[in-house]
Amino acid sequence: MEEKPRLEVLTTPSNFDGVRLQTEKAIEKNRDFFNFKMSQVPHMEIAIDSLKKGTGDLLAMSVKDWKKFDVEGLKISAFLPRREPTWVLVSDDKPEYLPFNAIVICDNQLIIRQLKRMREDINVQTSEDYFTSVNVNHFDIEQQDKHQHLDNLEQLRIDEAIDGYVISRGEFSQTKTRLRRHTLGMQREKPSQEFERSTFISPPLEGFSILVSRNGFPTKVIERINDNSAKLCFEVENSIYESLDDDLKQIAGIYVEQKKLSTILKQYVKLIDDSYALKIGENYLIPSKKKSRDSRTKWNISRKIIQGPRICIYFEILDNSGNVSLEMVRIEPLEDNMYDRGKSVFITEIKFLLELLQQDHDELKRLISGLPEEYKNPRPGILKF
Repeated sequence: MEEKPRLEVLTTPSNFDGVRLQTEKAIEKNRDFFNFKMSQVPHMEIAIDSLKKGTGDLLAMSVKDWKKFDVEGLKISAFLPRREPTWVLVSDDKPEYLPFNAIVICDNQLIIRQLKRMREDINVQTSEDYFTSVNVNHFDIEQQDKHQHLDNLEQLRIDEAIDGYVISRGEFSQTKTRLRRHTLGMQREKPSQEFERSTFISPPLEGFSILVSRNGFPTKVIERINDNSAKLCFEVENSIYESLDDDLKQIAGIYVEQKKLSTILKQYVKLIDDSYALKIGENYLIPSKKKSRDSRTKWNISRKIIQGPRICIYFEILDNSGNVSLEMVRIEPLEDNMYDRGKSVFITEIKFLLELLQQDHDELKRLISGLPEEYKNPRPGILKF
């Protein structure tokens, strides 16, 4: 019988990012193929230093930690399946049904703007702004334990001082009591709701867990653990993220996912059945002369379509009021690395549109027929961050 590879995996206590719990599940799932030993290290800095000095074989971390710390001499050896990247609202009601002028605490600038877009009346504040406004001088968010911070937010909600608070899924998984949560999602499961409910494209690089090793580690040993889809989505998402100016990274939503062609086509059929006209759907689907039992049009797949899975890229950025936003979607086939060309075009289009929407408009020398007189007046760009 072939001996199972022995691997020591370094982990840290929960950083409220979901990595620790996912790593434990991955180890449990693959125990038949590996002889794992999991060792806990107090802090990520110590864990990275220990790995560099030869302690352990792998270190579990998030891609945000990978980008944050000094990882010279290390490499990413495997991606775990991506966790759900969306954030959640902890409240008694969905955001649509919160009371007028509801107070919601949120420390993510992108989601603050998305909530303002959804409902202008909601009073969205950061933790620091809220506690400053109520004169809680002893409250130091930076020094406070994360568990204590979440407990304080929940106590404020119970006391009806606030109506809800927004946290990441990793933070929600660490709450000690059962709470009612509402996903701030993209309505991917019910595509027709995309036109009826506000969508929340998640902050970039959420939900990625990686296993890091020293340079020279035989990555092929843990090939069965690696999730190629997560790796590919990270590469595309990270390229778009790094192409943005630093002041835009905190207010941009980016999400990349791999989808089966059949899943995309089913969504288009659903949208067409609900009387939504989609140009891209018409390129994929051709109406059949035959009708279904409920008299709906049957749709056949176009013969011209490239078969195989797709990379779906979602991007949005909002102004400081949430009233003006730029949203872009691109779907590219995996075949022949066509998605890589599509990613480059997508980045170029983002830069062009951002520059265009921020430009001031000079006074028009002549008025276009049918437009009001004030249309020719000079005006500032419509997208102000």
